[in-house]
Amino acid sequence: MEILSNDTIKRIKQKLVLGFHILDNEGQGSYIAGHISTRSPESDYFWTNQFPLGFDEADINKLESVSIGTNEFDIHGSVSPALGLHCEIYKTYKNINSIIHTHPIYAAALGIIGKNLEPIDQQAAPFFESIILFDEHHGVFNNGEGGTKEIVSAIKNNKAILLKNHGILVFGEYIEEAIVGSIILEKAAKIQIISMAAGNLQKIPDESIRQAKKFLNQEEIFKWKFNYFARRAIRANQNIKKML
Repeated sequence: MEILSNDTIKRIKQKLVLGFHILDNEGQGSYIAGHISTRSPESDYFWTNQFPLGFDEADINKLESVSIGTNEFDIHGSVSPALGLHCEIYKTYKNINSIIHTHPIYAAALGIIGKNLEPIDQQAAPFFESIILFDEHHGVFNNGEGGTKEIVSAIKNNKAILLKNHGILVFGEYIEEAIVGSIILEKAAKIQIISMAAGNLQKIPDESIRQAKKFLNQEEIFKWKFNYFARRAIRANQNIKKML
């Protein structure tokens, strides 16, 4: 995108800010709840939004850097105490460079009724055999509480988790994958909820969904989609440009 810097670090931070605004524009903002982070390529820390700001208030001048080794957060500090979960995930999975936690309505509804995402929507093929239902509830994420240990152990090779009675976690090797994945997941969950109400689910054959997954998992495709969602968010709010 032309509006992004050529400086590597600034460009990553700009994409993070865009990610917040994209998800807000797509209906995944939850007031001051929910969080997005992306790992720095240069050191053992990650960036996130200043707390308690909403997704729509994300600004490159209000990002916070957090050491991955941090063990305790102050609820009155500038970083959400829920970010302890991100620290543990980054420490455990070196291939994960971006983490998203939101509370989208339809994906949350699937978790509430104890259902995992089924392979019925071709666009959601990247999640085939790469998403699980975390069928437990341990309270809110707060300084290691809320099921942090259990969730980290459950991630393994998955790209997303549906959290029972809560929301979603989506992981990416790069921020575009995580942001776009969150949007795809919520749309697929909506399709599934509507389809379940209308009749029996007709699943895509395994061979077909694997072929679609291989194609749609290409990094270039995720970046094309990210740029589209960014353009759409900026059309809705021109002030975003000033926040980059």
